[in-house]
Amino acid sequence: MDIEKILRRSDELDDTIVKLLDLDHYPECGDDALRMDLSVTAASLSIDHARALRLLVAGGFVSSAAPLMRLQFEATTRSAWVLFAATEGHVALAAAPLTAEADEAARKLPAAREMIKQLRNAAATLPPAAAPAAMLGRFEDMQRHALNSFVHGGIHALRRHKDGFPVQLVHQLVECSNGLVTISAMILAILTGDRVLMARMNRVHLGFEDCLTPLLPSY
Repeated sequence: MDIEKILRRSDELDDTIVKLLDLDHYPECGDDALRMDLSVTAASLSIDHARALRLLVAGGFVSSAAPLMRLQFEATTRSAWVLFAATEGHVALAAAPLTAEADEAARKLPAAREMIKQLRNAAATLPPAAAPAAMLGRFEDMQRHALNSFVHGGIHALRRHKDGFPVQLVHQLVECSNGLVTISAMILAILTGDRVLMARMNRVHLGFEDCLTPLLPSY
């Protein structure tokens, strides 16, 4: 599959998900409203990062697209963690108005690896947490080193920018980003509380296996 085709198929996946979801209308559940709002925001941010990544790839700026997937991964992880594993204190820190004091306090929030660990622990009592915990954990194990290198201008970033990106590597970049999109979409479906929608979202990936990475387990 050429780059133009995988980008087109990725846009079709995005369109399919958007048609199923309504990001502007989520139920408010009393004390859980703040937690839900944060999770929705982080999942929406993840999907926006994926769209920006595809625009960069389409424009030939792959060296800039690669580190963006790190941002997408962290937003997706935060969405799942906030929903399933964050304490009330963590939620309050993450939701605080943006001030110098709040910024300082928020530095105490766990990093991605710890969030995934807490997600795995939460899965023991919250079965819906199991799938994102497994997928995000596997992604983190496989991609962390290379993505850190791209973010920090390391050897991956320098060599790829100088030598260029093999087509297969660009494919994998877009496919992995799409995999993160499907995780975010499933979290958004869970947040609606609509079991029919959850079931439909659970099957979305079946029609887009040609643009999703095989390295991530299916739901």
